[in-house]
Amino acid sequence: MPERREVCDGMKVVVQKFGGTCVESEPNQLVTAERIMEARDRGLHPVVVVSAMGREGQPYSTMELVKMVRRIDPAIEPRELDLLMSCGEIMSTVAMAHLLRAKGYETIAFSGGQAGLITDDYFGQAHIVQIEPSRLLAALQDGYLVFVAGFQGVTPVHQITTLGAGGSDYTAVALTRVINETPKLPFGEELEVEPLQIWKEVNGIMTANPVSLENRSAARTIPQLSYDECVSMSRLGSEVLQQQAAEMAGRHRIAIVVKNFRGGEGSPSTRIGSHVQSPRDDRVTAVVDQPRLLVFDLDKASKRLALQIAERLERHRLTFYEVTTEAAGVRFAVRPVKYRDVERTVREIIAQRGAKAVVSSGDFALVSLVGEALRQRLDAWAVQAEGILAKAGVGVHGTNRDDISLSYLVREADRRKAVECLHRELIL
Repeated sequence: MPERREVCDGMKVVVQKFGGTCVESEPNQLVTAERIMEARDRGLHPVVVVSAMGREGQPYSTMELVKMVRRIDPAIEPRELDLLMSCGEIMSTVAMAHLLRAKGYETIAFSGGQAGLITDDYFGQAHIVQIEPSRLLAALQDGYLVFVAGFQGVTPVHQITTLGAGGSDYTAVALTRVINETPKLPFGEELEVEPLQIWKEVNGIMTANPVSLENRSAARTIPQLSYDECVSMSRLGSEVLQQQAAEMAGRHRIAIVVKNFRGGEGSPSTRIGSHVQSPRDDRVTAVVDQPRLLVFDLDKASKRLALQIAERLERHRLTFYEVTTEAAGVRFAVRPVKYRDVERTVREIIAQRGAKAVVSSGDFALVSLVGEALRQRLDAWAVQAEGILAKAGVGVHGTNRDDISLSYLVREADRRKAVECLHRELIL
């Protein structure tokens, strides 16, 4: 155990979050370790949040852990599923803490619960309700490099929960928030907190998902992003930041920098914050696409039925889009997660009301324009965007909008064409 630090002028802390790709293999773990050591070399005290190793198909990814038990029986209790899914982050957190210890640093690894993240008991999509950071702060005071397993917390009665897809972002933002709100460490040392660092395998946040473009290099790094743009992009399907994390960052004005973990400090990056450059009137910030949506249409317009369905989906913490169509009726589009839960919920409500619905799984996609330039000029942008889509032969099957976004429901077969033409005409 390192000796307790003497009280001095202050301690500079930085929360660093590393995604699954950053820790999926030994070479990547070594690069990630270099990013952590660089921060320490600059006099910072890192609190490192780690995702599970890799993605689907790799041995220790969350999806492979889930597949392991679902081969026994697809139905598994949510409580037990969360217990299992928390293991991926714990393994990668211990591995990275051990790697840095082997390099001569004093390290300590915490689960989400041990780091003080208290959640409600909505298994699979829990919300953080309280943060008790005493252990984490004491570890910083004692001079440790602190590692925290992302994507998880515990209920007040110590049941392990997970925070939904991308939940390690939520962990990192929550820890940055509580450290920001803690003026001093337990023994009186003042804290100064650097912007949250989100390390990914790409150079910050891009103007479009490169895999949705014919020429992947056409996607460019966005230097600066407002909180509203970040929340809107997350809601509409971008892998910028988990939506809960983006909303918390905006509420508490937590500055964030998104970087490529291979590039280090000097690489291109995206800064998320309150102050952004004045947007160009003729350019949007990004085109976001959400593939393979579950879409259902009600046979008649009914505000009461639509509200009932929306309330039920919100209760189940499912992201959905109520789209406007030319035909009379109500159309909902839901992200391609928990298809069965959504479909069952919708059919139950519809059956109770004696209504009918047509459900399409994966035939549609949502393509959205996002940017501060759209604020208070949505109608003018809509005319321009719809003209571009029509010229490209892309049919629009519904629209959705908020203050800084315009979204178009298109056929999945037309999704990449829609992204391509909107990106080419309105961003490049």
